[in-house]
Amino acid sequence: MLDSPNVSILAPKSREEAAAIVLPYLTRAYDELHKLVGLHTKYKMLVMAYPKGTPGVRGGTSGCVIKYTDENLDLASQSEWTQHHVPHVSGYIEEMAHNFVHATGAEFGWEMIGWTISVKVSDVVAPNPIHRQSVVETQLNQDRTFQRYLAAGRIFPADLSGDQADRLHAYLLRKCEQKYGPKFWPDFFTEVRKQHAAFSAPEAQGESRGLNERYRITVDCFDRLPGLGFKNILQNSGISTTVAIQSLKPTQPGWNRKLQ
Repeated sequence: MLDSPNVSILAPKSREEAAAIVLPYLTRAYDELHKLVGLHTKYKMLVMAYPKGTPGVRGGTSGCVIKYTDENLDLASQSEWTQHHVPHVSGYIEEMAHNFVHATGAEFGWEMIGWTISVKVSDVVAPNPIHRQSVVETQLNQDRTFQRYLAAGRIFPADLSGDQADRLHAYLLRKCEQKYGPKFWPDFFTEVRKQHAAFSAPEAQGESRGLNERYRITVDCFDRLPGLGFKNILQNSGISTTVAIQSLKPTQPGWNRKLQ
């Protein structure tokens, strides 16, 4: 195991050299996320690099454990490494960001808070043209989806799967940051930390039971940012201010493709 104060990587011996290259990037990413969010993750972050083909390992995180196959440590196959000598770590950083957001209790657009701040931190920790172009293309898809959604009368496009509905949330977060300025995320997380008791209350606990309560508190935190008018933005966009997207069950048959 390779270890730093807040991040460890457990990898096969054949990948230890690559893991030693990646670990400092993840350690710095942890520090940048901590600086932005203002809280630590609930547990020390552990990256598990399983051998390729391990059943059930397809990426993702739970309880501050990130489970990927060791293909992510095959630096020679990564264009970011071969062309720019920067390892591909944006996936790890996104999973880490989700754990930071989870520690705060905040909830918005499935995992769009975590994804958005991970993009910012990845560009600080491991900047390279390939990752930046990937982000640009993702954001263009978000823009197009939002415009199609509005043109259809605030109905999510029928040719897109429901699990892509959070593109709308990502789009709005980006536009709000552009409107508010560089202190958007620090000020938001300041408001979130003030609501620690509310996020920790019994009625806000549980992946399903407390979901809408955490969403409502999160929307209130965004809405307290001066001059932003976050609730008005959501209402004008046809997005609920009190019901989380998961509660609408957009991935199940029968969803009316509305977000409120």
